[in-house]
Amino acid sequence: MLQTAAFKALSEHVADRLHDSVTADAAAAERHRGFVLTHVVVGAAPFAALPALLAFAPASSAVGFAAFGWLVLPLLAALDLTRSGRLDRAAGLAAAAYVGLAALVAAATGGVASPAVALLALPAADAALSGARRAGRFALGLAGAAFAGLAAFSLSGVAGPVMEPALAVVAGGAFGLYALALALRTAGLARALERAEAPSDERFALFADGLDDLVTRHAPSGAATFVSRASRDVIGANARDLAGQGLFERVHIADRPAYLRALAAAVDGAPAEAEIRLRRGPAEAPAFGWFSMRARPALPHEANAAAFAAAPVVAMFRDLGDSKAHEAALTEACQEAERASLAKTRFLAHMSHELRTPLNAIIGFSEILSDETLCRLTPERRSDYAALIHRSGAHLLEVVNSILDMTRIESGAFAISPRACALEPLVEHCLKLMELKAGTAGVSLHADLDPAAAEIEADPRAVTQMLINLVANAIKFTPRGGEVRIALAPRGEGVALSVRDTGCGIAPEHVGRLGEAFFQGDAAGRPQEGAGLGLSVVRGLVALHGGEFAVSSVLGRGTSVDVFLPRRPGSVRPLRAPVFQHSVENIPAEKVKRRA
Repeated sequence: MLQTAAFKALSEHVADRLHDSVTADAAAAERHRGFVLTHVVVGAAPFAALPALLAFAPASSAVGFAAFGWLVLPLLAALDLTRSGRLDRAAGLAAAAYVGLAALVAAATGGVASPAVALLALPAADAALSGARRAGRFALGLAGAAFAGLAAFSLSGVAGPVMEPALAVVAGGAFGLYALALALRTAGLARALERAEAPSDERFALFADGLDDLVTRHAPSGAATFVSRASRDVIGANARDLAGQGLFERVHIADRPAYLRALAAAVDGAPAEAEIRLRRGPAEAPAFGWFSMRARPALPHEANAAAFAAAPVVAMFRDLGDSKAHEAALTEACQEAERASLAKTRFLAHMSHELRTPLNAIIGFSEILSDETLCRLTPERRSDYAALIHRSGAHLLEVVNSILDMTRIESGAFAISPRACALEPLVEHCLKLMELKAGTAGVSLHADLDPAAAEIEADPRAVTQMLINLVANAIKFTPRGGEVRIALAPRGEGVALSVRDTGCGIAPEHVGRLGEAFFQGDAAGRPQEGAGLGLSVVRGLVALHGGEFAVSSVLGRGTSVDVFLPRRPGSVRPLRAPVFQHSVENIPAEKVKRRA
């Protein structure tokens, strides 16, 4: 206990004597303190044995006393360090003292065959513990030179110096104490390193566990030595299951090269990023998610390459699920915008054609009728021209009305007035209106009306427009001798209305596009007149009633358009897709107006 207290007091005294240049640096102060303590204790210990040496070996040789007095040099080295703070110089002086003493003891006890030769390595170890690299190289050089000198001395056959046993014991004891001090310093540095790392590890774990992202620390080999608690929430795995190679095994096999490259770059001292896929949840049901991986060395940028190679790597993994979904939505929006641009181009092209043709007819025939030089026509021809002008104007009005209807439907400004409405009279009225057009086209009209299809709540004007558009469209695509059949029947909580024709049919790849503005199916290679707006308006009106719209067709056999209208729609549903196909979002339901 007394020796421990004395050593502690000596350590505190030495700490007070350290040079001012190292007091602010805990690591440097620890190295200086260890050096000074070692050489003060080792240098002073032999002097404690001086009275006994003089009593039992009063006639000691000059060589023995030279070896004894040589131990004063380490004391001077320790004193120089406290005064100057120059560790390399002090360590070099101490190395010269101990190498010289070890060579003297080895020469007196057998030369290169003496066990004392091993003592030549102690000064280099002392310099390494002190962090004095230049002094370490100097100590190794001195040890090599001393060994070479001992070898030459042994080969010469000259008798070596004689050292009394008592002095040999004192010198051996000094070196033993020196070796013990170095061992204690090594253990002390290891404990200090552990104490320094423990709070650092705790702070790192506390910080990492407070993040929502997955944080890992890796050895230079790539094995995970730390995994944050977020692993359970991020990828559905316990931290202990990801330790070692557990995390690597969850990396998608195609992304493992990128994962390893990122870690290797961080080991070399360069921060690295990668996007990889990690398996979520249990291995029995593998599901991979995208993650952003950022890896960097756990050292400052100014560290050297050797330090980076031995330092751990810290990596952070952030879930890219939302980012990838946003990216996919953005890509879809861009594609939708491209389709919208194409639709706008088609819209303008169709509009120019649909408006120019009747306008040309109106302008041309009106000029003929108004020009006296050209208007030498019979009354019958005048009547025909007037009829052509009327039909062209009516067609133009129909196109404009359809465009306005679609625009109002898409913008939510189309107002419907649902009320109790019987569909059978509306179907019969539609057949009467379309009878002349069907007869002109050589198409027969038929109706299959189920009396059980009772009244529904709907806008009669909108339903009539649906029927007229569907029947007119069916007549247009049905060849002479064909038929168009209207069927009306109850279905669930509503009424099913279908219009079937025996026309040319639509190619399967075009069926999904029926209902787009200005799109006409021409699978049979027979271009038809019209703007391609009828089904677009029907689809919009059906959606305003909360119904469903579907088209089925068989090429060469005909087409069927099926409409379902609820008996009492509880609310107005938005369109499933914009009529003009140039809007990314659907129309909000609250923008659609209804009047009671």
